Amino acid sequence: MKKRLKLEPNNNNLIIWEAEQPKAVLQLVHGMVEYVERYEEFALAMNKEGFTVIGHDHLGHGYTAQNPSQLGVFPESPEELINDIERVTSFIQESYPGFPIILLGHSMGSLMCRYYVAKRKPPINALIIMATGQQPQFLTRFALILTECIRLIKGNKHRSKLLTYLSTDSFNRSIKNPKTSVDWLSKNEESNLAYLKDPFCQFIPTIPMYRSIFYFSNQVASKQVIDEIPTQLPILVISGQEDPLGENGKGIERFVKLLKASHSKVSLRLVEEARHEILNENNRNDTYHFIADWMTKNTDV
Repeated sequence: MKKRLKLEPNNNNLIIWEAEQPKAVLQLVHGMVEYVERYEEFALAMNKEGFTVIGHDHLGHGYTAQNPSQLGVFPESPEELINDIERVTSFIQESYPGFPIILLGHSMGSLMCRYYVAKRKPPINALIIMATGQQPQFLTRFALILTECIRLIKGNKHRSKLLTYLSTDSFNRSIKNPKTSVDWLSKNEESNLAYLKDPFCQFIPTIPMYRSIFYFSNQVASKQVIDEIPTQLPILVISGQEDPLGENGKGIERFVKLLKASHSKVSLRLVEEARHEILNENNRNDTYHFIADWMTKNTDV
């Protein structure tokens, strides 16, 4: 059963995909320039495995945006985005007392979740870090400086084609003979075309959105923040073997090496024949089964 709610105080669009006989709750935190209902196929598959799935649209995304002009508009403080994630966790605690909670963050959402878990120690039972990045801090610091320079010249409402060109557009340039501007997302042509036709996925972010992304990227790249993640928390790091954001696995392996230095329950899965959106790939059903099995084994349900 699917339900839609509004989460105060920011009127975040909240979707609940209810399992008939739930054994745990999976909280979804989506990526940039998308929205949580893009995960419906995955959510329904998890329902069949006994997991209720709950996720919200970030500020400036999906149905949380009040109108098309609000798409890509972020608050001044990155912490407000973390506040929304925390509110969803609290909602799950209140609505499903006693049920294990697994937190899953994809892409931008993975950076937010890494920061959230390190800084606020939420009452979760497992963490899935999906399609993340581990950029060197000198690059993320440079990105923050460049973003601030553009802000001083153009203002907070500016939608920077330059920052888009240097960030997400660069990922598609790494794909050989791309058919679309978003081939880096997956090898599933149908999914890529649907993304290009989706009005919720066609905006250029404002300066505060880019600033937040680079802020989280810079924060979570540090060993200090990695070490702040609870050491006994079961963690699955999963990414496409051919994901440009994860440097085709190299950045993911670098992150996992740092994580394993201080954490004892870390699993790594690099999905073959997969790019950034492993949940939309041609081999996605195998990934669904793997994630469901991992959640079952690591939450004792």
